[in-house]
Amino acid sequence: MGPGNLPNEDAVWLDDMLRTLPAVPVSGALRQNILASFDAVSARRSAGLAGALRRLAATVWPGAPAWRPAVALAASLVIGVLAGTLVPLEGAMADGNEQAVNIALDAPPSFDLDENS
Repeated sequence: MGPGNLPNEDAVWLDDMLRTLPAVPVSGALRQNILASFDAVSARRSAGLAGALRRLAATVWPGAPAWRPAVALAASLVIGVLAGTLVPLEGAMADGNEQAVNIALDAPPSFDLDENS
């Protein structure tokens, strides 16, 4: 054990006392009851909308909590939006003209509706 993990006297005494106690046998009926209730709870959790969302999350990112794919998606959205709004348009810069370069979402929309519509 490292210097920060030294056991205190109470923990040592409790460990010694628990080692001296006899093991309690578990009946087969109790074991089956516990396993049957686990199956029932598992079946209940997999039913409904919440179960469908859990299965979808396990399909998208197996073995991970649901927040990880959500954070990855949110981060990619933020990076994409920032890149789209802050990076100048390459086509406008390639002209070589001395005109001001518009950045995406900086200029008003450039479409007109026909007079007859």
